Amino acid sequence: MRYTRPVLLGLLACVVQDPLVSLVDPDEAGPWAVGRTTALVDDDRGGQLTVDVWYPATEAPEPTPYSPTIFTGLAQHGAPRADGTFPLVAFSHGNSGIRWQSYFVTEWLASHGFVVVAPDHPNNTLFDYEPSLLTQVMERRPGDISRAATWAMGEFGTEETYLIVGHSFGAWTTLAVAGGEFDADWVAHWCDTGGVGELCGLIDAGGTPPEPPDARVYGGVAMAPCGWYTFGDDGLGAVEGVAILGGERDLTCPMDAEVQPAADRVGDPTLLYTVPNGGHFIFSVMCQIGPVQPECDDETYAQPDDAWDDIKAVTTAWALRQWTGDAAYDKWLP
Repeated sequence: MRYTRPVLLGLLACVVQDPLVSLVDPDEAGPWAVGRTTALVDDDRGGQLTVDVWYPATEAPEPTPYSPTIFTGLAQHGAPRADGTFPLVAFSHGNSGIRWQSYFVTEWLASHGFVVVAPDHPNNTLFDYEPSLLTQVMERRPGDISRAATWAMGEFGTEETYLIVGHSFGAWTTLAVAGGEFDADWVAHWCDTGGVGELCGLIDAGGTPPEPPDARVYGGVAMAPCGWYTFGDDGLGAVEGVAILGGERDLTCPMDAEVQPAADRVGDPTLLYTVPNGGHFIFSVMCQIGPVQPECDDETYAQPDDAWDDIKAVTTAWALRQWTGDAAYDKWLP
């Protein structure tokens, strides 16, 4: 049985909120300063996972750049932690991305009272990408998330359940961790009979399936997901409380072929939000790192100043809605 976070209801259906997560406009930064730390987490499958953690802090006067870039946001590395038991979010980066690739979202969540942990997926980052290992990466990704979450629960004393957020391959990881049931036979048939999909080339008939879903997950956000067909026609039905976000002009994980079918198959409650003129990488800073796709140099696509505020607000409102059960957050959900 999957874990369902209880919603505490009072008279007249008034929701009793967690005292650490008061109603704050998700369009605005939350009441906490944002700290960040980087750690190596021992992996019982061998090796270590490099993780970043964003957390509510008491003060963070000098934002720290995300090495080796000069990008800065809200977070100060090593800022003093705020006291309290906070809810947890795990973030999964995209194919050849990096754990901090969507720091504008992870920092925003931390300012609203979440601890956010994001592992690098080994052999699948900007700095160690190995295309020949993509099948193995696909098998390991869900376990990377569950192990990082377990570590964060112990290290930061968070709640023992969590939300998951991911982009692209990380959005597929989100669906897998949140309850997606991998169906090797169905996806093999889909790809062999002409079904088109970004992940068809990753399916190795001799490989092992991804690790099973994590029952501690009670919701999340999948940004520009690819690969709904890896779960078969009905394998996403157990995914509950996961919003689906897509870019209107995404060429990598198109709305009609990838994003909409995922949204049609996940369980309730859910949400589908489309970024107007958004490309695939509008959910990350990858275009700011380099021109990874034509969208990065095309001013007719949505630009960060136009889109990031909406992406932050929708993601944060959805996360707070799932955490607190407070319907007041619905006003920020399209």
